Order: sequence, then C-alpha cells, then structure tokens
Amino acid sequence: MKILFIIADVFLSAPLGIMQLSAICKMHSHETRLATLRRHDILQMVKEFNPDIIAYSVMSPDIERAKEVDAAIFSYLHSNKKRALRIMGGPHATYFTKILKEMNLDAICIGEGDNAIIQIINHYKEGKDFAGIPNVLCHSNYEAGLQNKELITDLDSLPFIENDIIFEAVPYYRTVQLRSFITSRGCPYKCSYCHNSGYNREFKGSGPIVRRYSVDRIIEEIKYTRDKYPPLKLIRFGDDNFVHKVDQWLEDFVERYKSEIGIPFYCLMRSNLFSDEMARLLKEAGCISLSMSVEHGDENVRNTILKRGITDEKVIQSFEIAKKYGLKVQANAMLGIPGTTLDHDLKTFHFMRSLKPHLPTLGIFCPFPGPELTEYAIEKGYIQQSADNCMHYQSKSLLTCFTDKEKSIQINIMYLGIIFASLPKSFEGIFRFLIKLPFRPVYFFICKIYWLYRYLGIFPKVIPFNPLFIFRIFLDSMSYFKERKKKESE
Repeated sequence: MKILFIIADVFLSAPLGIMQLSAICKMHSHETRLATLRRHDILQMVKEFNPDIIAYSVMSPDIERAKEVDAAIFSYLHSNKKRALRIMGGPHATYFTKILKEMNLDAICIGEGDNAIIQIINHYKEGKDFAGIPNVLCHSNYEAGLQNKELITDLDSLPFIENDIIFEAVPYYRTVQLRSFITSRGCPYKCSYCHNSGYNREFKGSGPIVRRYSVDRIIEEIKYTRDKYPPLKLIRFGDDNFVHKVDQWLEDFVERYKSEIGIPFYCLMRSNLFSDEMARLLKEAGCISLSMSVEHGDENVRNTILKRGITDEKVIQSFEIAKKYGLKVQANAMLGIPGTTLDHDLKTFHFMRSLKPHLPTLGIFCPFPGPELTEYAIEKGYIQQSADNCMHYQSKSLLTCFTDKEKSIQINIMYLGIIFASLPKSFEGIFRFLIKLPFRPVYFFICKIYWLYRYLGIFPKVIPFNPLFIFRIFLDSMSYFKERKKKESE
C-alpha cells in the first residue's frame, strides 16, 4: 500500500518519529512518501502519488494549516470518487482527541504508533474496524475513550530509522552534515508545562515509561547511517534526557562511541542530573554542545508552578561544569507563566544573563492541551480553552492575566533578551528602554539573524560551505520566521 506522511516541515531537527514509521512500513513492503505543509503542493502530490493512506503528524501550532490542506484533499477525493484512509498522530492528536471529529478523520493514534501503523494498514485492507488496535481511537470507540494502550518495551526490535524519505522530500537536506538519533524513549519527570506529564498519566500502568536502546543497537545504527548517508560531521541525540545517571550503559556507550564512531555530538540534558563525572564522560565520548532548560529565573516559580524541582544553586553549578569541560550550552526559559508578572519575566532574563550560555533562548508559555499547567490556567480563568489558538506558540501570550501592553513587552523581552543576555550588565538600562518601544518588526529581524548565528555555534560545521546552499538555508529560515511573524499579528 501507499502511505503519504504529512508533517509541518523539515529543518535541522529531523522528524524521527515519521522516519521510524516509514522504516516500519517499508519493512512490510509498503511504499512511503513525505510531504510538508510549508514546502509542497500537497494536493498535487496526492493526485500524482494516489496514496491509500494519508497520515498527518502535526503539533498544535500547525493544525489550522493541516485542516486547510485536508479539506482540499477531502474535496478532491470526494469529487473524483476516490478513497484514502485519513489518520493523524503526533502531539496534537494525542492531547486533543476531538480533532478526530473536527476533521472527520478515520482514526487517530494516541502516543506511540510503531505497532499501530501496520495494524491500521492491515485492518484497512481487510475492511475491519480500528477500535481494537492499541493506541488507536476511531469513531466507534470515541465515546468510550482509549482502553487498549501500549508502550514499545523492546526498542531494539524496531528497524533503523530511514533518511531516504526526508531526502526525497527535501533533496538539498541530504547535504546537511547532521544526522539525528534517539537512544531512549520517555521521561520520568512531571514538569507541569510539559506534554510528557500528560503522556505519563495517559499511559500509566502500560509498561515502563523510560526505555532505552542497547549500546550495541545505537552504535550499529549510527554506523549504518554514517556509511549510507555521508557526509556526517555532527550527531544530534534528540532524547528528552540523554542520560539520567552515570551507570554501566553510559560507560559502555562512551567507550564504544569514541573508539568506533568518533563524531562530535549534541544532546539534551537536565541540569539536576548533570554532574562533573557525567560531563567528563560525555566530553570524552565527543559531546561538544548540549541543551539545558532553565525554564524560569525565579526558583519558587520554577519549582512550585513549573514543578521542575531544581534549585538555583544546582542550575548555576551545572552551567559552571559545562564551561569547565568546554561544552557550549543552549539554555531555554519561558516568559508569561500563569500567575506571574513582568517582574518575574525580567528576573528570568537576568538569571539567564548570569549563566552566560552560548545560546539563550526565550519563549512564551502556550497552553497546549495535556500539561497540568494548561489545566491550571483554565481553572484560574486565564484562558477559556486550550489549543484552539495555539498558532501563537512562542509568540504572543494567550493568557488573559496579562494586559496587551504587558504581552507586547514580553515579546520584546523574548526578541531582545537573546542579544542582551550576552552583553554586560551595564547595558541593562538600554534593554529596559528598548523593550517598551513599538519596534517589534525590527527586533524580530535582528533577533533571528543573531539567533541563527549563535545556533550554528551549537551545531558547528553542519552547513556545507557552498554559497548556493547557504543562500537556500537563508531563504528557508527567513520564510519560516516570516510565517511565525504573520501568526503573531493575527
């Protein structure tokens, strides 16, 4: 059968979930293709490819565009008396199940779809109902809710992710000298703003939340990818938390990675887990940069509202350890937390500046469906409903507890904060003056140029020194940022 996967876009962070599903489908002799909402004429692809199954995987900020595309596809199929199964997975479908009814899809997948995808294909071929398939919600079991839930326990049983589907959809992406992998699934923490908290509640009792590939499997997959898809200058490990402790797995990984792979890598870490010994081992293996989320500069907000459970002292210590071993850090934090004020946002900026990360990144809280903090915002009356307006993700706050003027200043802090967090404290007065001015388009442009420059320090040597390629990347980036800016003004 022919499966057309539809996602928002392909950038430096590869869509590992779709790459995994495509590999599974191809292993069962099915044909797959990928279309992106931003780059492709998807209706034309549907006409040419004539898929049996159209599978969306989108996040909430992209759902409105997905609805528009699906409406055009549905009209075409209906007008031409064609049939294609329309399904959706990914974060939005997992936490906003009413999308099944809103788009009149045939089914949605909640959580992991590795086993579900083949069962859906087989049931579709045989004309069977989807209600009995683990993690699948359809019209016949919608009211009862998902009863049959499943987590993949043996990750090593899955085929290697395949990059061909990405390179076919975006050919020039093949020359990017970065490849992404994961070494585990699941996060044990209960941060109130994170979708993992809702995910863990949904799948409690379905098996271990945190699961890990064996070192043997990871090394073999990297070797396979390195040999099949050169050049490879940097590896990105996309795990929610790359490692949780110094244990035998990490020691074995370090030994084998440095002797058999030897390619620099980037990973995501949680600061309360980051120790001197862990940093030493990661550096020894080849780690050159990492992401550590600060989330907020006020310890009380961080731990009481966001439920991070990390002290200021530990955050500071972790960043000092990273600097000790020459690791560049991307630090992430949020503004506009429910129940906070602009003073809290400024405190977050000050704290980020004190940490001196290579790339400070500020975003604005958005009440996506699923997390505990979203429910808190609804209960407090800060927002009437979640997700329906989430196209403003990392942009204008959706919460009613902030005035329009405060929301405007939050956006300016987000744009200018990345620059001024890298400047001495003596620039504080200029920063406070500028964030009150109505120059958002100017701030937006300056911020994005500076952000791209610093970002390439986190991911060095992945862009080939080719003027045409660099120009293409620049146009793609500007197009993306332009779209984000357009959503801001809506």
